Amino acid sequence: MSRGAALLLAMLIAALAAVVAVAVAAEQQRWFADVTSRRDQVQAQALALAGVQWARQIMQDDARAGIIDHLGEAWAFPLPRTPLENGSIEGGIEDAQARLNINNLAKDDALGKEERARFSRLFQSRGIAPGALSAIAATLTPARANDDGQKFGNASRAQPLPANLWPVRAAEVAALPGVAARDFPRMLPFVVALPTATVLNVNTAPAEVIAAAFPGLTTDSLAALMAERARKPFATLSDLRSRMPGGVNIPDETTLGTSSSYFLVSVRARQGETRAQARALLRRDGREWPIVVWQTLE
Repeated sequence: MSRGAALLLAMLIAALAAVVAVAVAAEQQRWFADVTSRRDQVQAQALALAGVQWARQIMQDDARAGIIDHLGEAWAFPLPRTPLENGSIEGGIEDAQARLNINNLAKDDALGKEERARFSRLFQSRGIAPGALSAIAATLTPARANDDGQKFGNASRAQPLPANLWPVRAAEVAALPGVAARDFPRMLPFVVALPTATVLNVNTAPAEVIAAAFPGLTTDSLAALMAERARKPFATLSDLRSRMPGGVNIPDETTLGTSSSYFLVSVRARQGETRAQARALLRRDGREWPIVVWQTLE
């Protein structure tokens, strides 16, 4: 009887030891997987941030090459997915001044007036409710009337923000009352929030923004202008004027330009099974090393 009990006890101990061994091995595997995942995450994030530094170098080199910015320059070509050891990196640079600047709407001058007109035409062409423009303008500025006597905004609905609280990223306007969830994706590719007043770069703006900037363009004349720009970027506004399709006027040349100071950067990196993405807004002042206005890492 005692021998049977001893044998049973030995078997139980052996079984317990096997369970413990399996549990320890499983825990070690989980620990190793966690360490590997964390290592890959750190490396992927480091790669993405290195991509932002690459973009800063590209923009400084570009400033030394010439004074105009156009889509035929090196910065405008995306970095294709480039294999690295156990991973890859890809990304691109976009001229932020190819978009309409939300914060220009706060300007109570010719630039502000022209930007509101551009926003209105863009929103109309994109099927965005007019209330979206009113909501944005009301948040940035006190209620005021345009040339037709219509109010941009309603002070009772949205109190103006102090200048230091203006949007720093276009995505912030999605939360404003009056901006419908379905409307925001339609405007996002064409708008930006920049920290200073900016002119629109006619060499880099997409066709939708060019159409909003020059209301006299027909479908055919817009296509002709875009083809002419692709053939040879506009060196000056006088050059733009001389090559503008007949019958199309330039509303206000002081609100346009052929060079830019702000650029958006997006870099995606992969290490193992982990992915990271860095986004940044760069400001370039002459040939100085571009500064990072804001940066996100996901």
